[in-house]
Amino acid sequence: MSDTPYGGGHPNVARAEALLSVGRVEDACDLLTAHTKEVSHKDADVYALLACCFYRTQKWPASLVMAESALSLNPSHTDGHIYRSEALWRLGRADEAVTAAREAIRISPHHQTPYQSLSAALRATGDLDGALAAANESVRVSPESVNAHFARYSVLMDMDDKAGAQQVMRDVLSFAPEDADARAILAGLRDEARELRLPELAKEYTAALGSDPTSAFITAKLEDVALRLVRRTRWVALVCLVYAAVVSRAFPTGDDPTSLPAPLGPRMWFFFLMCVGWGLCVWRTYFKLPKGAQLTLLSVIRRAFAAKLAVAHSLWGTLCAVLLVTVPWTDRGYEQALAWIGGVPVVLAMWWGNARRRNEREEAEKAKQKRLKSARERESQAAR
Repeated sequence: MSDTPYGGGHPNVARAEALLSVGRVEDACDLLTAHTKEVSHKDADVYALLACCFYRTQKWPASLVMAESALSLNPSHTDGHIYRSEALWRLGRADEAVTAAREAIRISPHHQTPYQSLSAALRATGDLDGALAAANESVRVSPESVNAHFARYSVLMDMDDKAGAQQVMRDVLSFAPEDADARAILAGLRDEARELRLPELAKEYTAALGSDPTSAFITAKLEDVALRLVRRTRWVALVCLVYAAVVSRAFPTGDDPTSLPAPLGPRMWFFFLMCVGWGLCVWRTYFKLPKGAQLTLLSVIRRAFAAKLAVAHSLWGTLCAVLLVTVPWTDRGYEQALAWIGGVPVVLAMWWGNARRRNEREEAEKAKQKRLKSARERESQAAR
């Protein structure tokens, strides 16, 4: 985690660092493991790099073992304490993680990373004020460190301070405008605050993906926006169906004319307006999107069952609307049946989908609050 290169001691260590820098974690791990078997002299830097490898592959117990091995050889090894702290809080030993992070700060008080580790460990204990203070100190030590600002962002999100989190991402983009994650996260926060429309959100994610084409996180966000755009077309189908039912006199009310069939002129005029409405919808939803978002939209429709279902609902509702206004109905019962058959499945699908997504958001929020409450209880028990 530190910026200090280890490779001056042995070519294998330098090569392992180079492999880590390009993301070839497994190759670096294999090289370092073989190196420890070949040489008789044990090197704390090698074990710290192994801890880094296991950290990146999320093998926390192994990362902890390697970090402690590094510390047994060099108790003042900053990265050893950092990786030990990172592994400990993920293994549920948050109090020990805090101690390890504080030791890293004592050894390297002018380096940003120990403060970030302390912030993460304090978040795990539920001490959000302390976590924010540690993250702020990391930013003070290294004002143009993306990781330092992201540590602040994580704490502010736990505090439910969305406005503060937005400002942190803007701060990152002020000195690192090419940072894809910051741009994508800011777009997501603005979407939650209803500051962006879906086409604008798609443009933001597409631009972010252009900076980091391999980001699975941003790709998933862009695909989610594409799915939401497809689902919105069901509203167009419903509006068409409602007005088609009115124009075709399927449900006359008050003093409305009741004779069937409805006049051809109004029916054809509405059919023309419906075609124009769909044309505008397709133009705004698809053709105004960036090329990357267009390809993602088509890919989602091909692959995702939910997108295919939404398209089917839109086509079904629109088809029923077309039949209502193009066929000269003489039996109002058939018209009403067609209107219900076209509208009910679409409305039910929209209601069920919205309810399911709302439940998922509520469950995620409950899980977050439960995690924070559990951490606070552990901190309180430790204080006693």
